[in-house]
Amino acid sequence: MISFFRKIRLKFLSQNRVTRYLIYALGEILLVVVGILIALQVNNWNEGRKQEKISDQTLHSLEEEINEARSNLDKIISFNERILGISDLFLYGELTSDSLEKDPTQIFFLTTYASATLNFTITEQELSSERTILGRQSLNEKLRESLQDYLMMGDLEDLLKNFWNNQVLPYFIEKKMMVVYNQFLKKETINKEDVQLIINEEKFVNLVATTNSMNYQFLILLKKLDQDLEESLALIKQEAHD
Repeated sequence: MISFFRKIRLKFLSQNRVTRYLIYALGEILLVVVGILIALQVNNWNEGRKQEKISDQTLHSLEEEINEARSNLDKIISFNERILGISDLFLYGELTSDSLEKDPTQIFFLTTYASATLNFTITEQELSSERTILGRQSLNEKLRESLQDYLMMGDLEDLLKNFWNNQVLPYFIEKKMMVVYNQFLKKETINKEDVQLIINEEKFVNLVATTNSMNYQFLILLKKLDQDLEESLALIKQEAHD
C-alpha cells in the first residue's frame, strides 16, 4: 500500500503536475488524520468499557460495605434506645426501688453511651479519587452526606467519652462505686444497696440528665446516617439496573 502511494506521487512529480500532487498530498494527510482519529475513538471506547466494568465492581463493593454498616448501626441504635429508655424512666421518677432490686445493673446504663465504630474504607477511597463512580452525581452527594453524618457522630461521641472520663468516672471513684461498676462490666451479681446510696443525689441526677441529652442527639445522628445509607443503597441498585 505504501509502495502504491509512492508510485502515484512519483508519477505526478515526473509529469510536473504540482497542483494534482498537492491535492493528492493533502488527501493522504487527511487519510492519516482520519486513521488516527478512528484509532483514538476505538481506544476511548475500550477504556470506557474497562472503566464501566471497574465501576460496576466498585458499586458492588460499596453495596456490601453499606449493608454491613447498616447491620452494625441497627445494633447500635437498639442499644442507644435501650439506655435512653432506662434513663427516661429514672429522670421521670419511674425507676423504682423495686425495679432496681430486680436489676441493679440499670443504674450503670444511666450514664453510659453507645459507641459507634463503622467501616467506610471503600467509600472514603472512592470519594477521594472519584475515578470509578465519577459521573454518578446523586450517589456521590449522598455518600458524602453519609460520611459527614459519621464525622458528626464521631465528634459527639468524643464529647460523650470526655464527659464520662472527666465527670462520671471521678464521681464513681468518689462514691467508691468502681468496684460495683467492675462487677457490672463482668456481669456479676450486684446488690440493690450498693447503688441505692447515689440514686437520689442531685449530682448523680445531673450526670444522668446530661448523658441522656447527648444520647438523644447521638440517636438522631445514628438514624440520620442510617437513612442516608438506605438512600445510597437505593441509588446503587438504580445504577445497577441502568
